[in-house]
Amino acid sequence: MNGIEKISARILADAEAEAAAIRGQAEEKAAQIAADYDKKIAAEQQRLSAEAAKQLERDQGAARMAARRQLLETKQALVDKAFRQAEQQLRSLPQAEYEALCAHLACGASTSGCEELIFSAEDRERVGAAVTAKANELLQKAGKPAQLTLSAETRPIRGGVVLKNGLIETNCSLGTLVDGLRPELSGKVAARLFG
Repeated sequence: MNGIEKISARILADAEAEAAAIRGQAEEKAAQIAADYDKKIAAEQQRLSAEAAKQLERDQGAARMAARRQLLETKQALVDKAFRQAEQQLRSLPQAEYEALCAHLACGASTSGCEELIFSAEDRERVGAAVTAKANELLQKAGKPAQLTLSAETRPIRGGVVLKNGLIETNCSLGTLVDGLRPELSGKVAARLFG
């Protein structure tokens, strides 16, 4: 081997050694970058998982709240329906029982014994005269003045009777009576319906 070949071989060997060193450093740097990105990816996955868990918890809480609200609304609707059915059952009593009920209402609400009894148009024709007579009998038995009269006036009431004495009226309509009992009985009705 002559001098030029030796120099060329030596330059080539040095270049290969330097290339191997650079390649080694590059691979080391690439491995470090990959490790750093793996750590960042793991940290980001952890952060996103934590956020997703929190969001899921919030969504589940909102869903539970909506379900409770819906259940409460449904229960309230069923309680309302129970009161409407009670009122309807009172209006649907057999005529003799309905007359007795209205007569007791009129007798109990009468303060002077001289009031006019006002009914719905349908009830005026169907039971007005009979209720007036029965209420006067009840007042007479109680030793009170018994001069109740059947009014020519009618009202758009849902059963029952309104007593009128001049400008003073006492509303004994079934709708008003049932609505008046609602605050006192709603809890009991709900307990009965839902245990």
